[in-house]
Amino acid sequence: MPFPKDPFAFADALADVLRLPDEALAMSYLYMNKYLRFHRSSSTPDPLDPYTLSLSTISLAAKSTESPRRLSSILLPAHALLHPSSSTEQQPLVIPSSTYDTLRATLVQADLILLRVLGFQLHLPSPLEYLQRYLERAMEGVDTVGEAFDEWDREAKDEYGVLSEIMEGRMGRRCRAKAVDACRNYELADLFPARAVALGAVYVVLEASRLRIEQGVSEWVKDIGSGKVDNEDFEEVVAILRST
Repeated sequence: MPFPKDPFAFADALADVLRLPDEALAMSYLYMNKYLRFHRSSSTPDPLDPYTLSLSTISLAAKSTESPRRLSSILLPAHALLHPSSSTEQQPLVIPSSTYDTLRATLVQADLILLRVLGFQLHLPSPLEYLQRYLERAMEGVDTVGEAFDEWDREAKDEYGVLSEIMEGRMGRRCRAKAVDACRNYELADLFPARAVALGAVYVVLEASRLRIEQGVSEWVKDIGSGKVDNEDFEEVVAILRST
């Protein structure tokens, strides 16, 4: 059984085991970085160890992205990830048991602590909210001259193997992966607007795909971002994304 080397790897693995969408994992990263920022500027002791924090961010992010999971569904695989069954001294977590009751109470308390740090605001702006519209605008003029696939009904799309939307294609998947990873980065998660991070992710993916934009970068940012993305923010985001 794989063993996570750090809290972010733990969140990654747990999100996959729980079959959570990218939106939930990205939100958990945003929660984690917001919590870390709070305690870096606070003189009070941090009450949560890194893995309990990671577990709590997954628990709350699943709820806030409308993909809730039962506590037992979260705790059983979480315990297995942190305590591999190959260890002769470690027994698997079972229900009912005093260990499960303790872990459940710990997670409930951790969720409350995290909620307080978040100001009970579970919806944080996420780059994933803007990705599709930015990628569609960036590809405008190319995906509109051929077959109008968006007008096909579900049955026709299934019959001919047509993807439902641009985000399901290779470039869309790469943009999503880049945006989710950006939420994991402390600087990008805490210091830049979600719109700038989303637009930066699209630009870096286009660049990596060897696709050049037609106009100047500043004009492109204004056009694709509808004038709502600051050029300096965009340039800094792109520089960070290129280096990660």
